[in-house]
Amino acid sequence: MQIQLQNISKRYGFEWIFKNVTFDFEAKNKYAIVGPNGSGKSTLLKIISNGLVPTSGNISYSVENKIIKDEHKIAQEIAYAAPYISLTEDYTLQELYEFHTSFKKLKVENIDAFYEVSQLGKHKHKYVKNFSSGMKQRLKLSLAFLSETKVLLLDEPTSNFDTKAIDWYFGLIEKYTQDRLLIIGSNQAYEYDCCPTKLDVMGYK
Repeated sequence: MQIQLQNISKRYGFEWIFKNVTFDFEAKNKYAIVGPNGSGKSTLLKIISNGLVPTSGNISYSVENKIIKDEHKIAQEIAYAAPYISLTEDYTLQELYEFHTSFKKLKVENIDAFYEVSQLGKHKHKYVKNFSSGMKQRLKLSLAFLSETKVLLLDEPTSNFDTKAIDWYFGLIEKYTQDRLLIIGSNQAYEYDCCPTKLDVMGYK
């Protein structure tokens, strides 16, 4: 999937977060959205995900040069993980897996393979609300990386992670980001080392 931003601007009240962002995200490439905290990285990612409407400008989604306008089809092709995205916490891990796979196909054959990748199998009967912040982030990333989508959006992907979990994240990057558009929002260089192209939101103030 290709995503094109044309003069995208966003304002909250009288404050402009960014203005006139024009940028093409090409299919099967890796990009980083960078800038200091509060600069608008997350806001831009939300707009790219089609979950937030820009104040002005246009965004288009296309596959093999064919524009997609159906919002359901767009959503089906985007996986998104971020610390601020909520999980259904009244589900156990097993129930959440079953819920997620009811509307998005995963790159693993069954739930046991999901447990192996996520390294959360021993917690399969635990309610998500009882997970630590690091475990919740690991779960969000597992669902996003393993979703069968053309686009993967990650915001602050190693938030709440220790060194071992960060190494696990690097493994997912290597294995599950081939042949899909990857966009990472971060101000930590190690999180987006795999991204040769960077969009600095500070250039659009």
